[in-house]
Amino acid sequence: MYIALQDPEVARLMKARSRLGSRAPGYAAIVFGLPIIETHRTQTLATDGTSFFFNRAYVQSIPDDELMFGWFHEGGHKILCHHLRRPSWCSARIWNISCDHPVNILASKARLKLPDGVLCDWKYDGMTAEQIARLLVKEQKAQPQQPPQPPQGGNEGEGEGQGGSGAGDDTDDDQDQDDDGEGQGGDDADDGQGDAVPDFDQPGEVWDAVDDEGKRLTGNPLAEAEETLRRDVIVAAMAEKAAGSGTITLDDGVVDAAKAATVDWVEAMADFLNRAYAGEPTLAKPARRHLWEGNYFPSMQGVGGGDLVIAIDTSGSVSQDEAEQFASEIDAIREMIKPDRTCVIYCDSHIQKGRDGQSYDVFDSYEDIEVRRISGGGTRFDPPFHLVDQEGLEPHALIYFTDGYAAVEERTADVVDYPVLWATTGVEPSFRGQEFGEVITLTM
Repeated sequence: MYIALQDPEVARLMKARSRLGSRAPGYAAIVFGLPIIETHRTQTLATDGTSFFFNRAYVQSIPDDELMFGWFHEGGHKILCHHLRRPSWCSARIWNISCDHPVNILASKARLKLPDGVLCDWKYDGMTAEQIARLLVKEQKAQPQQPPQPPQGGNEGEGEGQGGSGAGDDTDDDQDQDDDGEGQGGDDADDGQGDAVPDFDQPGEVWDAVDDEGKRLTGNPLAEAEETLRRDVIVAAMAEKAAGSGTITLDDGVVDAAKAATVDWVEAMADFLNRAYAGEPTLAKPARRHLWEGNYFPSMQGVGGGDLVIAIDTSGSVSQDEAEQFASEIDAIREMIKPDRTCVIYCDSHIQKGRDGQSYDVFDSYEDIEVRRISGGGTRFDPPFHLVDQEGLEPHALIYFTDGYAAVEERTADVVDYPVLWATTGVEPSFRGQEFGEVITLTM
């Protein structure tokens, strides 16, 4: 408290946080333990999930109700795991724009007063940040590219926004920030965020969570951070209900989002294919087609080349648009895994004929996958696996695109000796016999 009294901006921030606690105890519980740190790496406010950063000039320029909104905004970023979720294909700027829309829509639904000019487009209501980012990236690619402009004046780092990169002018500014905010040192060099968002003047950034060395969290540390945060949100929601106070609540939608897995389906699919195509030969699963000769050769999954098989459910419950978007994402991933060819099998209750009258369509590595419009009857999962077996295909991986509303018959697992990914727009498939494969849920 002594430090806050000596620092009027920190005092105002603490007061705004307390006001949020009276109106939104669940959100306040999520941000209450965040150290308050002054920085020049943002023009407004920011969080990386472990700290609350503020620009002093910004705090001085806005009224108290906008400070409370700032706490809600940064709390929303944390609750929705935005600091842990930025896909590798998405820039920090696009990610911040994509994350701001759902957070500000939540604030609007909570009847908070939104500052002028904030990003809050209701066409994105109900969409995840990943879905919004994918749309924005596609729009960006569709726009004509402007030729680069020659530098003005010849002095590097001049011009507005150049210092916000976290790699230039801010380095010197950070040296004179000492022990600001609730006993937390204010040295930006230690704030764990090397890549702030240049020229982003919205009232609250979200930065990637990083480790002690300033590197983005990956692998087990990332999974542990996600799980810890999900537990914290669920506990905050329970405490909120027990308190019985406040007018802004962690409604079921937010809690469900916190409980759900936060992995983007495109990233999950890319990870699956990279594992399938980047492994080592192994005898743990010998090449089945040579076993009848008594020969135990290693399976060669993950050595590049080979076939990628896609089975598409054409029962009518999967839309053509969904199938085309799914195929376009596979096209992009193929550039990384480089299969020799991609085989597409259409199936509802039985195998549908391919474009050349064959049982499946074949696309070479340089051909874009085209999804034909086929409307069939009921759903059976088994025929594509038996077709792969009968045709002698040896895929490095098979992806089954479906709504999941069917069951795999007994003994189908006996003909499957390759990685399988069930990409479902609805439910997880059920099995009457042995279960196999991984499952991802597609949000399109």
